[in-house]
Amino acid sequence: MTAEWKRRFWANTGSSYIAMATRLLLGLLLFRQLFTHLNDEQFGFWSLIWSLFGYGVLLDFGFGFTAQKAVAEKTANGDMEGLSRLLATIFWCFIGLSAFILITFFSIRGPFLASIDVTPEYHDQFGQAYLIFFCGLALMFPLGLFPEMLRGLQRIDLANWVSTANTIVHFVFLVGALWAEWSFPAIMAISVISSIIPNIAAACMAMKRLPKVSLSPRFFTLSSVKSQMSFSMAAYLITFSNLLMAKSDQLVIGLTLGVGAVTIYQAGYKMGEMLNLFSVQLQSALSPAAADLHARSDRKGLRELFIRSSRLTLLLITPFYVLTAVFLESLIQLLTGLETVPAETYWTGQALALAIYSSQLTNSSAKRILMMTGREKALLGLSIGDAVANVGLSVILAYQLGVAGVGLGTLIPTVMVGWLLVLPLAMRDLNVGLGEFLLYNLSGVWKPLLAFAVVLLFLLTVIPTPENGGFLSIAWRSVLALIPCLLLSYKTLREMTS
Repeated sequence: MTAEWKRRFWANTGSSYIAMATRLLLGLLLFRQLFTHLNDEQFGFWSLIWSLFGYGVLLDFGFGFTAQKAVAEKTANGDMEGLSRLLATIFWCFIGLSAFILITFFSIRGPFLASIDVTPEYHDQFGQAYLIFFCGLALMFPLGLFPEMLRGLQRIDLANWVSTANTIVHFVFLVGALWAEWSFPAIMAISVISSIIPNIAAACMAMKRLPKVSLSPRFFTLSSVKSQMSFSMAAYLITFSNLLMAKSDQLVIGLTLGVGAVTIYQAGYKMGEMLNLFSVQLQSALSPAAADLHARSDRKGLRELFIRSSRLTLLLITPFYVLTAVFLESLIQLLTGLETVPAETYWTGQALALAIYSSQLTNSSAKRILMMTGREKALLGLSIGDAVANVGLSVILAYQLGVAGVGLGTLIPTVMVGWLLVLPLAMRDLNVGLGEFLLYNLSGVWKPLLAFAVVLLFLLTVIPTPENGGFLSIAWRSVLALIPCLLLSYKTLREMTS
């Protein structure tokens, strides 16, 4: 029988890319509309309040990831009663934490508004928007359990399609409200409600597919959570260390070189961030697949999942990294509107793009599989070591090389930890030899990647890119170079789920 992950892989991965592209495109358009229709104080408050939402991932203490793992494992072995106890306990703990969040932020509303110097003219509407936002956050937090359940069921596609439809509806209603000049609290309410709807839909779909699972308070059992505490805390600390690495560079630059230097870094950082956003969609289905195979003690299936996903990552990420590196200066110009890209920005972008490319080749598949197969403590040690080395080296090199040194401080530990520690750990655990790994990867990718390189080099030599770049100039060259690569990749792509 075909493994579940194989049957669902392309549906999950394809829907992830569609959801990402929709969010990215409409997000850029929405940013422009918000920037145009809101005044400086309103836009600043909007940006500030929604920036807090990004840190909400730290409030679940790793239990969202635990729920995903538990659903995959316990549905594989049929332990629905155990799954009910665990999910009900997490759900009601989240509700309790939501109540605490709501009470806390309600009580500090006045001091918070005072601390950001809200003018009297906007005090009332910002106060209402503040309450709407945190009431919505309190609702979103426990409902966030249900998309994780769908991921555990390997139905990421359902969550993605709901998210894509909701992104479109959210864009239409919010832009309409902006053009109709609705009040600021009403605009905030539209945005908050549209953020809750996908989780409600995920709840309906997840519970329909788990008819024997109940979230009734009678299943609340703290002991069921205690048995998962080690995994949850490891997942939480790994998430925290990743967030630290992602957000610390700006702080390092601000403290060592001054806040003005952050702008130089940010332009280069954005291109690496977009490359990472594209890359991570490939591995969205790996964690629940690994948990399911681990629960079935299917070591052969885990090895197959690891080497096939590694080869797919190499095949699809390499062309996009090369295009990013080749057209980096023009891409930064398109993104920022700069006529001349500072050398520090350019080399920072190159260092960060290479760091993300290296991380995808070594960490993306390996970490997701190891996390679900009982190696979370080893990964935690590696993640903390990577984060500490990243911050420490960035500080040292910032004083020596400026902004580019911070990018280099990210690149060096990322490459060393990935290639020397993470990848060898996965290969040892899954009994994959170095020769087997290299041969399997290269045998399926060398022809399409060579064709891509030849066509791209021909285009750059015969029809050089204009000095001012331009979206269309970059786009048609990229598409022409990718076409033979994709055509020659058909067999390898088909083998991924055969």
